[in-house]
Amino acid sequence: MSVSDTRPGARRRAGLRRPLAAMAALATSLAAALVLPGVGLSVPSPAYADSAGSRDIRTAPPGTALVWGTNESGQLGDGNTAGQSTIPGRVCGNATCTTPLGKVVQVAGSQAHSVAVLEDGSVIGWGANFSGQLGDGTTTDRTTAVRVCAVGEPAPCASFLKGVVSVAVGALHSLALLTDGTVVAWGNNTSGQLGAGSVINHETSPVRVCAVGSVAPCTSHLTNITSIAAGFQHSLAVRADGDVRSWGINNEGQLGDGTLDNRNAPVSVSSLTNVVSVAGGVSHSVAARSDGSARAWGTGIALGDGVGAQQTTPVQVCAIGQIAPCTAFLSGVKSVGAGAIHSLAARGDGTAVAWGNNFFGQLGNGSTLSRPVPVQVCAPGGCAGVLTGVVNVAAGSGSLHSLALRSDGSLRAWGHNAYGQLGDGTTTDRTSPIRVCAHGQTAPCTQFLEGATAITAGDRHTVVVFQPLADLATSIAASPEPVANGGTLTYTVRVHNYGPTAAENVVLTNQLPVGVRYSSASPSTGHCDTPPTGTTDTVTCSFGTVPRGGAATVTIAVKVRSATGAGGVTNPVTNIVFATSDTPDPRPNNNSAVITTPVS
Repeated sequence: MSVSDTRPGARRRAGLRRPLAAMAALATSLAAALVLPGVGLSVPSPAYADSAGSRDIRTAPPGTALVWGTNESGQLGDGNTAGQSTIPGRVCGNATCTTPLGKVVQVAGSQAHSVAVLEDGSVIGWGANFSGQLGDGTTTDRTTAVRVCAVGEPAPCASFLKGVVSVAVGALHSLALLTDGTVVAWGNNTSGQLGAGSVINHETSPVRVCAVGSVAPCTSHLTNITSIAAGFQHSLAVRADGDVRSWGINNEGQLGDGTLDNRNAPVSVSSLTNVVSVAGGVSHSVAARSDGSARAWGTGIALGDGVGAQQTTPVQVCAIGQIAPCTAFLSGVKSVGAGAIHSLAARGDGTAVAWGNNFFGQLGNGSTLSRPVPVQVCAPGGCAGVLTGVVNVAAGSGSLHSLALRSDGSLRAWGHNAYGQLGDGTTTDRTSPIRVCAHGQTAPCTQFLEGATAITAGDRHTVVVFQPLADLATSIAASPEPVANGGTLTYTVRVHNYGPTAAENVVLTNQLPVGVRYSSASPSTGHCDTPPTGTTDTVTCSFGTVPRGGAATVTIAVKVRSATGAGGVTNPVTNIVFATSDTPDPRPNNNSAVITTPVS
């Protein structure tokens, strides 16, 4: 019976490397230099339902981008290239870094650059740009986000890419899927990974991906695409009918067309249908099919077929515990991810599996022993159980770390961590999953990231879309009831956060009623700004951050000085309090509370 995972430098430009056929040699090379490029698998937003039962928060505003890890080429998007970060930080939203990057709906990260889709369908990018992979018409690295140009626009661009559904990035190139089902690409093209029908060195602004078999200048283009992915130097696209197209480098069979020929325009992956998810690594590609099975092609134990010999067409991924030749195969797969030389799958039961190289613990099974067939990813804390609640997984095509997004919006990470890319406040490698720290924490973290909706893994950095949502509920009680005129009335005010994420900078405001005089205020956390004793004015209490499911209280004592009304009846005292937060709250109607106390 398994136990479920409970809720909770010097600047350097790395050049492209030819993938090595021998997995051990490749792993040694990665361990020594860690400069292979990466790509992330971004994911759709999960729905949220909090513990209050009747509260159902299913929609959220577009989020902010959080990033952590190395910063040698501006991967952190914080306006500089200094150092690294072991905990999540916000990407700058403008050149002066005075606001965080908001309105982000999807992200993709690579070796040293990242791109993001915004709410309006435009695309931005930051980080390394020496092959034009940011798409702004230049080859200038950017430490804050720049807009991707429209197709064919030269710098300085007068118009910009729009109508984008999703993005993917490879080593030095980027892809975008448009609402009309076509694909555009920009960046390095030495192996034809832009799919534009040529091997022009690079494109600094987007070009259209050609139709199957086209040559430049293409007169027809790839259509009916529903999702995209990118590997080291190759690209992948899933069509609406479930077929897969691929293009770029193919020296290890990673295009799956039965050859070892590079392709500068898309080809069909052989004998592969009903695909719902694809991902690319250095020398391999992997796909999830609608029947829950997984297929892989290319070279190495990341294929998961128990052998790892070169396969130029797809082979079926074995079941957990199988030995080649496998007689049982992996099932229940919903989505896949690919690292440098390992693969991941999220399954329909909320668990995750991994296979391939494991030198740094990137399989998450508590060891560093590589596996040619899938193993179960452990729960945090030493593999007493299995990781649960997983809705999507990600790794980068040059990365040695892995990510899992859970249905509650929390994030787990494991594997290589020399640059802080796991986000746990340390640089210690992890062979089983750990929780990612919340923004602003320091190790050992006491609060953890919540509200993540999209994830991507670069080589040595990680990016997520973070959609913070609070749901503050304020209550007030008074004692005694009734209170004697001239007596002390004590209010107990409680602010509870029912939202799916922590509420930042929670402030309670109480404009005292005219019939009372202030005596004292005692908050459970934070501090209160109070008027002089004996006056009637505003009490403002700053509680700081209130975690999901947490609460803050304040006791406010006043002296009653109620006036006598008609017929000699003393007027009651009515008090209203309300709470605010810097975190968006989709239910503001329950942020205030009112109480009326009779006076005797």
